Amino acid sequence: MILQGQTPVGSWSDHLVYNTANSVTVAADKVFASTGSSIIIYDKVFAELKKMSRIDGLSETGISTISWSEENKTLVIAYTSTNIDLLKNNIIYNIPDISRKYIPGEKKINKIRTNGKYAYLACSFGIVVIDLDKREIHDTWKPGNGSEDEKVWDIAFGKGKIYAATDMGVFSADLSNQGLAYFGNWDLVTLLPNPIARYTLLTFSGDKLYANLSDTLLAGDQVYVVGDIGSLFSFTSGIFNKSFDNAPAGFTFSSGATVKYYDLNGSLIKTISSFGWAVPDISQAVVDNADIWIADINSGLVKGQNMSEFTALTLPGPVSNSAFSITSSNGKTIICGGATDNSWNNLGRPLQISVYENNNWTSLTSGTIIDPLRALIDPGNVNHVFVSTWGGGLLEYENNNLIKQYTESNSPLQTIIPGRPYVRICGLAMDKSKNLWLTQTGVPGNIKVLKSDGSWIVNPLTINAPTIGDIITTALGQKWIILPQGYGLFIYDDNKTPENFDDDRSKKMLVQDSENQIISFVYSIAEDLDGNIWVGTDQGPVIYFNPEKVFDSDLKASRIKIPRNDGTNLADYMLKTETITSIAIDGANRKWLGTASSGAYLLSPDGTTQIKNFNEQNSPLLSNSIVTLAVDNKTGDVWFGTSKGVQSFRGDATAGEEKFKKIYTFPNPVREDFKGNVTITGLVRDTEIRITDISGNLVYETVSDGGEATWDLKTYTGRRVATGVYLVFCASKDGSQSCVTKMLVIK
Repeated sequence: MILQGQTPVGSWSDHLVYNTANSVTVAADKVFASTGSSIIIYDKVFAELKKMSRIDGLSETGISTISWSEENKTLVIAYTSTNIDLLKNNIIYNIPDISRKYIPGEKKINKIRTNGKYAYLACSFGIVVIDLDKREIHDTWKPGNGSEDEKVWDIAFGKGKIYAATDMGVFSADLSNQGLAYFGNWDLVTLLPNPIARYTLLTFSGDKLYANLSDTLLAGDQVYVVGDIGSLFSFTSGIFNKSFDNAPAGFTFSSGATVKYYDLNGSLIKTISSFGWAVPDISQAVVDNADIWIADINSGLVKGQNMSEFTALTLPGPVSNSAFSITSSNGKTIICGGATDNSWNNLGRPLQISVYENNNWTSLTSGTIIDPLRALIDPGNVNHVFVSTWGGGLLEYENNNLIKQYTESNSPLQTIIPGRPYVRICGLAMDKSKNLWLTQTGVPGNIKVLKSDGSWIVNPLTINAPTIGDIITTALGQKWIILPQGYGLFIYDDNKTPENFDDDRSKKMLVQDSENQIISFVYSIAEDLDGNIWVGTDQGPVIYFNPEKVFDSDLKASRIKIPRNDGTNLADYMLKTETITSIAIDGANRKWLGTASSGAYLLSPDGTTQIKNFNEQNSPLLSNSIVTLAVDNKTGDVWFGTSKGVQSFRGDATAGEEKFKKIYTFPNPVREDFKGNVTITGLVRDTEIRITDISGNLVYETVSDGGEATWDLKTYTGRRVATGVYLVFCASKDGSQSCVTKMLVIK
């Protein structure tokens, strides 16, 4: 059987935020809420909560708004790119026409309203009408005065008419009119006391039109009602409305801190201004018989039973979709959501640290500390963690509890502005003696060491660079430090005596390849299992194969050449046009590379073969912009922090054990409907594997990727094996260790 936490090799998982919602729509048996990056689906019949993201087939990640058509049983999903998905009977249909079409100026979908067999999209350039039966664009309409493309903010229907809220007033037209692509067939609603103004929200209820006038010069939004005459319906200073929505017996106004529910006559029925357990920040609210469903920015999808008992319906996930760095080791993954800009100035993001372990998420937050940059998991104690911050110093956690914050007041760490909290730390690394090495920026003495006994070593060395970035400690004891913004690398060797500075060696250098080309910009660094140093630059990856010689010679970086195989005998550098933002080494010594604009790559141990390339076009990758990535040596999971959120891919390589340990296969037994690969885990590195049937006939053999191997259940002839028990014989590369396990396969 598949044990908890053992996702199949090759499968994807999203790790997005599910405790926020910005739009909600209700079907007869389901409720859909958009988090901005995915969809939450609540089954009202079975009280089940599910999610749908790009992993599950959505075309994109950034969602602007959603709407449900009860007549067509279709969910309409609009993306920030103006791409459109239609979800019907669990099948997703894509309509990319708007996103592909060149439209000058802003291109945005502000609101979706459904009526009959059509979905009407209020866009920054007019109204797009989608035929939900044919799943195609039916027409594009242009309400306005014809002087320019009017932004349409919202749409309403009533008495056979369609109403459009624009920056130049509210316009109406008969729905039966076939010429609404022409602005002249639209009429300005002149009964409004201020007809030529910016109107952003509409609803039609009880034979009356309600229109929201939004002016940045006013102290709040003004709502007008139009029947036989037009008049002011409501105004409260400081109230800015976010959504108007029809209800079976009236309508709702959602305005951040409150929802107001009115009957068909415009009389106030209910005001919701508290959930009892949280202060609302409401984007939209939809009445459903006696209940109300609320999309709340801070609480996610909220069910208001009888409009009085409120429950948040959320799914576990990280505290934020922002991932500046990811650290993963021994089954624990930590995401730091702080950040800096390109000049390494603070962005001022609140402390957002997300910890994933044993299928559970824990959020570490603070009201005063900002911009966490890196996390380090103690190799000897997975519950002991350090976090660097860009201003708040060094944080030390035990069992997810902050036990100490190191600043200028209680340690040798320095602030760049005396008396102010600007203790800027980026890189963290722990050596074999459990000394924690860290890099400080903007102060004299850029390298500090926190010893395991709690004492400090203050290295007097000051590096001539404006920013001191990531640091790694190598098998040789060297410290390699990235100097961002084009300053190259700094290498330091304390000669295994960190408290004695007299025998130290150091070197600052730009990357120079074997053809003497200088590469200044370095973004990432990692040491592989053979002791080679891989460096990510703005011109692809480079490798230092003999790091022990870095102080003795003008050490050149090697670049991987890939033959063109076109008869010219020419070759190109591997990924030479890509900026390598992140590098991680898996258990098979393969290299995972994250890039700024073309997704993620998996290279063979020597880098000469591209094994995989994940991008938005060929995989569920959330974004081609990879900010950070990490590999969990225990589970084989590859974590991607993208510009649009976090996700993971179940890789096929784990760190090899020193000895065979708890060898098993999963899934086991293999059921007849299983379509993936069987995984054999608990192996030593480069284990030689032979799989036979119970009679000893060889059906498959392979070599493990690190501590794991996979089998597609096929023989050498390409046929799936027959039902039976199969033996897995495992032997270390030198033959000194061996073991055997077995599995049951059902065809």
